[in-house]
Amino acid sequence: MNRNKFDDDFSRFSLSEIIENSTSNSKIKKLLQTFKCNKNIDLQDFLHNKALVFEKNLRSRTYLYIDNNTKNVVAYFTIAINTLYTDNISSEVIKVLDGYRDDTKSIPCFLIGQLGKSDLYKDFKIGQFVIEDSIEIIDNSQMSVGGRFILLDSINIKEVISFYEDNLFFAIENNNKLDSIKMIKPYFINKEKD
Repeated sequence: MNRNKFDDDFSRFSLSEIIENSTSNSKIKKLLQTFKCNKNIDLQDFLHNKALVFEKNLRSRTYLYIDNNTKNVVAYFTIAINTLYTDNISSEVIKVLDGYRDDTKSIPCFLIGQLGKSDLYKDFKIGQFVIEDSIEIIDNSQMSVGGRFILLDSINIKEVISFYEDNLFFAIENNNKLDSIKMIKPYFINKEKD
């Protein structure tokens, strides 16, 4: 699917916009319930039960892709400011992530907390557009306030990890026994070459 077709078929809205323009929470919840993801129940549960609360309490921002015909949620992503706790990360990696210290216990970062598409749209190859949009929004914030990297927790499935690697994320954990793997997309690599 090319970007023009994607933009013709689906519209992106921030959940904040929807809250601002809606007359009732029940209408918003009904919209969020149109997202189905049996592959990752946590992804579905977040959108159905937590996204609205997180949005209203300024903990994160969620962006929805709505099918222009059916008005169903096709895909979504949630971004936030977060902290990476460095327990179980080597001092060498901590220094690279932090920029100058190797003993810091936490590092501020941007987070892609959720990213996925509905089972109803599994045949649509839209993941690339969703990840690009989420990174673009974070990039705009990073230009204004700084920040060294974007963090996400990827499910530990080879195809999913490869998708993120293709988008310049790399794992900072290497344990095949984990259900999820922390991955980062650094801003500091290009800066250190200058």
